[in-house]
Amino acid sequence: MQSNHPKKIVVAGPGAGKTSLFKTLLTKSNEAHKEASHLVVTFINALADELRHDLSGLADVFTFHAHCKQLLHRNPYLREGLSEDFRLFPKLPSVIKSDWSFLHPGDQAPPHFVKLMRQAVDDVATRFFLDRSNFYDAVSFDDMVFRVYLQIAAAPHTAERHDLILVDEYQDFNLLEISLLDLLSRKSPIVVAGDDDQVLYGALRSSNWNFIRDCYSSPDFQAYELPFCLRCPQVVVSAFDDVVRAATVAGHLKGRIPKAYRYFPPYKERDSAAHPKLQLVQTSIQKSGAGNYFGRVIAEVVRSIPSQYIKDSREGRYPTVLIIGNKQYLRQISAHLKELGYVLDEKEGAEGEEDQITREDGLKTLKEDAGSSLGWRIMLELDKPAFFTRAPASMLSTKPLIAMIPEAYRDSVSQEVEKFEEPVATSKAPQPEFGKPTIKLTSFQSAKGLSAQYVFVVGLHDGDLPRNPLKIDDIEVCKFLVALTRTRKQCYLLWTRRFAGVPKNHSVFLDWIDRSRKTSVYLDAKYFKQRRVAQP
Repeated sequence: MQSNHPKKIVVAGPGAGKTSLFKTLLTKSNEAHKEASHLVVTFINALADELRHDLSGLADVFTFHAHCKQLLHRNPYLREGLSEDFRLFPKLPSVIKSDWSFLHPGDQAPPHFVKLMRQAVDDVATRFFLDRSNFYDAVSFDDMVFRVYLQIAAAPHTAERHDLILVDEYQDFNLLEISLLDLLSRKSPIVVAGDDDQVLYGALRSSNWNFIRDCYSSPDFQAYELPFCLRCPQVVVSAFDDVVRAATVAGHLKGRIPKAYRYFPPYKERDSAAHPKLQLVQTSIQKSGAGNYFGRVIAEVVRSIPSQYIKDSREGRYPTVLIIGNKQYLRQISAHLKELGYVLDEKEGAEGEEDQITREDGLKTLKEDAGSSLGWRIMLELDKPAFFTRAPASMLSTKPLIAMIPEAYRDSVSQEVEKFEEPVATSKAPQPEFGKPTIKLTSFQSAKGLSAQYVFVVGLHDGDLPRNPLKIDDIEVCKFLVALTRTRKQCYLLWTRRFAGVPKNHSVFLDWIDRSRKTSVYLDAKYFKQRRVAQP
C-alpha cells in the first residue's frame, strides 16, 4: 500500500491480519508526520478494546458512537442545544416516542426515530427528536452520530483533521455512519477495511453489504486485498470456500466482492496437521438433564484440550473455547457446564434496540441530578399521575419539568430517591482458575470479532440455520461463514435428531462442505454409557 491515494479500501476476510496492517500504516504515518494525529474507529466495544490493546500508543481508538460523544463534549458547535455535561441515556428513544404520542394525539404511531436517523433522514420527525433531546439534555447512541453529521454537513470546515483515519469492520456501518465518514474523509486521508461476507447486523442496525460493495467499486477509492488467513487451519479455509461456492451455485451472494481467501502454511501448517478435519457431531436427542448430549460432549472435549492451547489462549487474550448458537441450545449447554464447575462468559456483545425504561432509570437519574427533566419525565411515564395525563402538552413545554410538578408528587418521589441505592455494577466476566480453559457462549451475531482455539457451532438444523432451506437468506450464509472462521485449532459442528421431543434435520449448510473435510460421529445413550464404563 505504497500509494498516496487519500482514500483506500482493504477487503480482508476473517483472520486476514488487518490489525498488523493497521500497525504498519500507523507506524509509517508517524514517521512521515511530526506529532501525527490518528483516529481508529470500529463498531462494537469488544473490537475497540482489542484494537486499543494492539495499537497502544499509535492511535486513538474508539467505537464510532464513543468518538461522536467525545466530539460533542469537545465542540460547542456540534452539540448545539446541549450542555457540555449532557447525559448519555441509551433508552432515550422510548421516552421521546411517548412524547410524540402525547403531543400528536391524532397519529396512530410515533415515527421510527432511530431507523430514520440511521438512514440520515433530516425531517420533521428527526428534528422533533433532537428538540426533545435538547429539552432533556440527554442523548442516545444513534442521535449522537446524527447530530455530528448534520452539523458537519452544514459547515464542513468544522470537521477535525487527522493524518490518518482507519475504519475497521466497515461492513457493519449504516448509511448515517458512512455518510459522516465521507464528510470526515474530505479533510483526512482514510483507509476502510471490511468484508461483505461478514455482514450480520442488517436487521439490528441497518447496515448493508451494498455499502462496502459500492465503496469497493467506487473510482474514489483505491482497492486492496488481504488474501491470506492467518487464523484458521487449512480445513476451515477450505470449508469456507466450499460454502461460498455452493451458495453461489444456488443463486446466493449475488454482488459479492470477488476475493481470494487462502490458507497460510507459515502460520498454520502445524495446526492444520494436528486438526485436519471438521468434527461433525450428530446426537440422538438434546434436552435438559441426562439427555443434554451437546453439553456432555462439549465437556468431554474441553477436558482433553492440551494445556499449551489453554496457556496460549490466556496469554493471547482470547477464549480457549467458543460455543456459538441460538439461545435454546446455549441455555442447556451452559447449565451442564456450570454443574461441572466450569466458569463461563455468557455476556452478549451486540448492541440492542432501545429498551423499556424502568423505575431504577428514573431514580438513578434524579439521585445524580434532582432537577433533571429526564429523571422526572421517566417517573411521570411510569406513574402516569392524573395531573400529567390530563394536560401532557403543557407539562412537556420548554420549562423544566420540576417547575411544573405539584409539590405533593415531587415530595413523594424525592423521598423515594433519597432511599434509593444504586445496585453495584457487575465487573468483567469471572475468570477461571489459572491453567483452566476460558469458555465463552455467544450468539452468531456476537461471535463477530472473536476467535478461539476450539469452536463449537451448535444447533445446525434446517429451521434454525437456515430458517427455511428453500428460502435461504444471504445473512444466514454469512452467519455460518463467520462461525466457522472463529476457529484457531479445531471446529465442531453439532446437530441433533430430536430437540425437546421435536424431530430435527441437519442444516443444508453441512451438505455444502466437501465430505472429505469432515469426520462424523453419532452419539446416543449407548455411547455415553460406554464412556462412563471406560472412565476410571
